[in-house]
Amino acid sequence: MGISQHFHRATPASTSAPTGTAAASSLFWPLLISNFVLSALSITNLGLISSMVAFLLDQKHNVHSYKIDWPGSTFNLNVEPANLWTDQGHTSNGVAGYGFFLGLFGMFVAWRVRKSTRPLKSVTALLILQFLAVLFTLSALVFVFVVTNQTTGQSIRAPIAANTEGSNYAEFKWTPETWFKAVLDLPLADEQRRDEIDSKITNMVAWRWMLVPIFIVDVIAFGVTTFAWLKQRKNSTTRASSANTIEK
Repeated sequence: MGISQHFHRATPASTSAPTGTAAASSLFWPLLISNFVLSALSITNLGLISSMVAFLLDQKHNVHSYKIDWPGSTFNLNVEPANLWTDQGHTSNGVAGYGFFLGLFGMFVAWRVRKSTRPLKSVTALLILQFLAVLFTLSALVFVFVVTNQTTGQSIRAPIAANTEGSNYAEFKWTPETWFKAVLDLPLADEQRRDEIDSKITNMVAWRWMLVPIFIVDVIAFGVTTFAWLKQRKNSTTRASSANTIEK
């Protein structure tokens, strides 16, 4: 009789490990895919932002100024204004870099979750890092769009630009995107230069809007990791309860 009771009590403990393994395996693909997409989006945005930075440096150090064929007069406009905001670019660059490496770490954790049947501290670490990523990306998203909105609709006034030839245009504050859009509204003498600027503006708009899907994927990845963490915690509690039952 005693042996039979002991056998029945031991049964839950013997079946808890396969259940934990199945739960872990079921979370492998959601973890892997969400973090892979995060890395892919982030590295793409990193490339777009790097392209903008390279363009700005090239214009500043190699081009210096644009020839403007204004009706009745011709003048040179410096490639950069006096008040150019670049903080939003640095912030977005940080988001992209953080997201790329976070996605790689998330894929590593997904692989460990697939192989492990015990609670992993790396899941907790990933959960914390992804929570920070959600906050970081959200703040960058708001900052970038607010700054862009504040400088949208401004124009470069030819009389002021002509009178300050040789100096950076001092009126208003600008982002690279809004500045070069205003430059395109001027009659540039070099059509090839116009095409180049137009192409780079497309990149600037693209990396700004790329923050939206990055934020969405951040939230999804955080949700998946939260679910994995809760599953892991539940399985750990179940094992502990089963062990206590056996001891009794």
